[in-house]
Order: sequence, then C-alpha cells, then structure tokens
Amino acid sequence: MRAATEALVLLARLRAGEADAAREAIKDHWCTGMSPFGAVPGTHLGRLQLLRPPARRGRRGTREHVLLAADADAPVRAWIERLRVSAAAPLDAVFGHCAFYPGAADPAAFGRWVDANRLEVGFSVIGSPDATLAEVSDALTLRSELAAFAESAQRMDAAALYDAWREWRRGR
Repeated sequence: MRAATEALVLLARLRAGEADAAREAIKDHWCTGMSPFGAVPGTHLGRLQLLRPPARRGRRGTREHVLLAADADAPVRAWIERLRVSAAAPLDAVFGHCAFYPGAADPAAFGRWVDANRLEVGFSVIGSPDATLAEVSDALTLRSELAAFAESAQRMDAAALYDAWREWRRGR
C-alpha cells in the first residue's frame, strides 16, 4: 500500500552575510497573510525557518541554513512541482540567498537543487495524515469559536444555553 503522505526536508546553506536578508524574506513572504504553503494543494504541514548549527570546537564561521519541511500528499515530487509553480516568487525571495540556488523558473535546475539539498526522512509524525492544510485550519478556527462560545455560556441556564446554541449554529 502506498503512503497517503510523504515528508520533505530541505536544508540549504545560506551564502555568507545573507542570513538577515533571508530572515526578512521569510517574514515578508511567508509570515504575512496566507502562507504560500496554503496555496499548494496537498499540503498537510509546512515549515520554513532559518537554523544556525551549534558551534563546534575548531570550526569558525558556522553558516545558517534555510530549513523547509513539509508533509504533503504523495508523491512528494508532484507536490514540489506545485510548490515551485505556485510559490515561485516567495521561494526565490528566500532561497535566492542560498548557495547554488538556480531559481524557480527552470523546473529541471530547481529539481536538481532540491535533490542536492534534500535530507532523507525516516518517518513523519502528523496528527491528521488525511487532512489538508485548509481542513486543519478550518478545524482550528472551529475549536476557537467553540471555546469562545463555551466561555460565554458558562453561567447560562438550560433554556438560555439551548437558545444560544441554536443561534450560534445558525450563524455558522
């Protein structure tokens, strides 16, 4: 049986002096409004961040890396292509600060770069393997709304609670 989802982990070394610019690009393109991950069908989980390796004795000038980690519908190759197409500008804004990044415009070069920077993943742990990113987002919104309703209904009698529940459901 084929896996419903596959994990992807990319770890790309930043060029010297590019960490602040990459950090700004992540903030500008991935942390405001809807994440580019949300526009890619089949995304279950996505993360993009900078990592700094721990200092080691005898090693000078440790370089930061960009980490892209995702759980997506299998096959992950098809998901990577959808990501490349739908998020070309945000990808270029961040990974353009990484060593040897060819840009998202050339599918073959982009694929080779992904392969060169991809780490093997032994397993994936996601809480809702069959849920899409949109479904998880909707579920989290519903949870927040239910929590707010429960808090507002703390001191209601049974009749008021019933009426409030019917009104809340009608508003959804």
